[in-house]
Amino acid sequence: MNTDEFEIFPWGGEFLTRIPEVDHQHHYLVDLINRLARTVLEGTDEATADGIVAELRDYARYHFETEEGIWARAFRDDEWFARHCQAHAGFIDELDRIAALEGPDEYRLQPLLEFLVRWLTLHILRSDKQMAAAINALEAGVGVAEARERAARHFREQSSASLESLLNTYVHIERQVSQFARHLASRGQEEAENRFRTLFDCFIHPLLILDAEDGSVLEANPSACTLTGHTESELKERSIADLHPDDERERVAALLTAPPEAPAGHDSPPLYSRVRTATQRDVPVRITRGGELRDHGRRLRVAFYEDMTRELEHRRELEWRSFNDPLTGLPNRAGIIQALEQVTTEHDDTALALISIDVDDFGALNDRLGTAAGDRILAELSRRWRERLNDDALLGRRGGDEFILVLRSSGAIERLEEIMGTVIEAGHHLPVSDKGPAGASESISVSAGISIRPPRSGLDPETVLRQADHALYESKLRRDRAWEYFDHGQYQRVASRHRTISAFRHAMHRNELSVEYQPKVNMRTGAILGVEALVRWRHPDHGLLTPGEFLPTIENDPVSIELGEYMLEEAMRQMEAWRRNGHHLPVSVNIGALQLENADLAQRLENILDRHPEIPRADLEIEVLESTAFDNAAAAEANMRAVRELGVSMSIDDFGTGYSSLTYIKRVPANALKMDRSYVRDMLEDADDRAIIEAVVGLARAFDRLVLAEGVETVEQGRILIGMGCENGQGYAIARP
Repeated sequence: MNTDEFEIFPWGGEFLTRIPEVDHQHHYLVDLINRLARTVLEGTDEATADGIVAELRDYARYHFETEEGIWARAFRDDEWFARHCQAHAGFIDELDRIAALEGPDEYRLQPLLEFLVRWLTLHILRSDKQMAAAINALEAGVGVAEARERAARHFREQSSASLESLLNTYVHIERQVSQFARHLASRGQEEAENRFRTLFDCFIHPLLILDAEDGSVLEANPSACTLTGHTESELKERSIADLHPDDERERVAALLTAPPEAPAGHDSPPLYSRVRTATQRDVPVRITRGGELRDHGRRLRVAFYEDMTRELEHRRELEWRSFNDPLTGLPNRAGIIQALEQVTTEHDDTALALISIDVDDFGALNDRLGTAAGDRILAELSRRWRERLNDDALLGRRGGDEFILVLRSSGAIERLEEIMGTVIEAGHHLPVSDKGPAGASESISVSAGISIRPPRSGLDPETVLRQADHALYESKLRRDRAWEYFDHGQYQRVASRHRTISAFRHAMHRNELSVEYQPKVNMRTGAILGVEALVRWRHPDHGLLTPGEFLPTIENDPVSIELGEYMLEEAMRQMEAWRRNGHHLPVSVNIGALQLENADLAQRLENILDRHPEIPRADLEIEVLESTAFDNAAAAEANMRAVRELGVSMSIDDFGTGYSSLTYIKRVPANALKMDRSYVRDMLEDADDRAIIEAVVGLARAFDRLVLAEGVETVEQGRILIGMGCENGQGYAIARP
C-alpha cells in the first residue's frame, strides 16, 4: 500500500463554495488533515506530527480571518455572522485542548483526527456553503434579506446532496480501512498492527470486523461501543445479528455474512436497519458492507455503521421546511398551495376567498431598522394574525413581506370586510426589539388583493392566487384603499399595462425613442424663451406615438425613472449641440411622480449636470405636474428644493387643475407656473375659465413667478391672453414640436 496516497478525508467538488479564495484554503486544510493521518500510518516521529498540528492551527486561524473578512462585508452586524465567528473560535479552542493532551501520539491523534474530520466536513457543507450562497446572491444584485432567503433555500435544496457527499466520505473511509487491513495482513508486523488500531479507533463512525462465516464480532472501534452501549469485550461475545431487533436479524446477517458480489464488496447497496442498544433503545442506522479479508484462511468482513438519527431528524426538518416558513411557523407558498388543492378537491362546492397581502414599504423599514428588527416585526405580525383570525382562516407566508390568507367558509367570506379590518389593525405598535428601550414599536400598513373563487368554478389554486396578486397590484397603485377585489376587466387592464411597459422597456434599449422640441414664446415680442422636450415612440407596429398614448401607462413603473433620466441626458446633449452652432436655448423636461419622490433625484441630476459642465445649470428646467407635487408633498418639496439648490430651474405644469392656493404657491420652490390647456381651450366661451386665468396671472405676479399658457391653438386665444397679462405661451398656433 502506497502511504503517500492514503487519504482519511477525500476532497471533492461537493465541498466547493464557488468563492475561489475560500475553496483554495479549505483544500489546503484537508491536505493537512490527510498529512496528519499519514504520520500515523507511517509511524513518523512525534516532532513531525506536532509540526503538522502547529501548522494546522496557524493556517486555520489565517483561513478564519480570511473567511470572516469576506462574510463581514455584508453581514457584520448579523446574528448569523456572529454565530459563524463563534464556531471558528470554538474550533481553535478544541484543537488546542486536544493537542495539549498528555501521552503517546496514538492517544492524542485518535480524538484529534476524529474531531477534525467531523468538524470540517459539517462546517463546509452546512455553514460555509450557506454563507457563500448568500454572498454570491449579494454579488448578483439582490438585497441582504433576499440574499439570506436565497441562501436558506439553497441550503434546503442542497441538503440531500450534502448528505450524499457525507455518505461518500464515510464509504471512502471504510475502503481505506479495508485497504489498510490488507496491508496489515501482508506485512504481519506488530508495529503496523498498532498503527492500524490507532486509525481504526479514530474513525468517527462505528466499524466492526466480523467473522464472515458466522457473523461473530471480532473487533469493534470506540464509536461502535458508543452506538450500541456495549463495551468492546461485550461486543466480542456477540454475533452481528444479536445487535439488531428480531425482525432485522435475518436481513443484517444475510448482508454481512454472504459472499461478496464483487471482489472488494463495495458495490453492495447500503442496508437501512435498527440497532438494539444495551438499554433496549432502537437506533436507526445505515450499514455498508466492506470488502472481504483473509487471515490465515479465515474470512473476515468489515461492517461500516452510520447512526441515522440526526440525518432522519434533518430530513424531517427539511420536509417541514419544504411546506412551512421557519421565521413565522406559517405554511409557506408550497404549503398554502397544497392546502388549497386539498380544500378545492374535498369542498369544491364551497366558495373561498384568497387574499394576497404585502407589507407597505417593508424594504425601507428593513434598511432603517435592520433585518433582525424586520424579522421580529414580521414574526409578531404573524402571531397576531394567527391569534385574531378563527379556524376558518388559513394563513401563510410566501416569503419576504408577502402573506396569503385563505377564508374557507361562506360565513368568513361574508365577514370579509371585518376580517380585513382585523388584518390591518394588527399592524399597529409592533415591537421593534426585545432589547431596546421600553415601549419601542413600529406601526406598519398593508395592501391586499382579494380573489373570490366561486363554488364549482374549476379554478385551480395557482390561478386564484394570480388573480389575488393582480388585485394587490391595483391596490398598490391606487394608494387610497388598503385592498382591492379582482375582476376580469381589471385583469385585462393589468395585463395590457404589463405588455405596454415591457414593450416600452425594450423600446428604450432598441433606440425607438426620439425627442422633439416645442418652443415657448413671448407672444407680444416673438422672442423664444426656450423649448420643451417632448418624447416620441417610433413603435414598430403602431407608428409614431405621442406621450399621451403611453406615458399614463408607465408613469407608476420604475421604467418612468429611466425615461426621465434619458430625457434629461438628451436635453443636455441637445443644448451642447445648439451652443456649438451659436444658439442659446434653455430646455425644459417633464419628470414623473416616481422620479420626483426618488431619494436619489438630486444626486443623479447632479451627475448628469457634471457630465455637461459648459451648459449653465439654469438653462435646464424641470417641469412637475401640480398633482404630482402635491401627492407626496413632503418628499416632493424636499427634492424640488434640492434641485433648485443645484441651480436648475423649476416650473409647475398644468397649474390650476389640482390644489392651487396661496400657501401652495408660496411653499413650492418653482420659477414658473404653466396654466393648464383646458382653461385656454374654453376661455372664449366660458367666463369661469377666463376668471381662473386672470386669478392665476394675478397670483404669479404677486409671488414673482413667470406665467405661461399651454395649448394656445388660435391667434385669437393669444391676443386675449396678452390682454389679460399673460404674454408667454406654447401651442400649435405658435409653433408645432
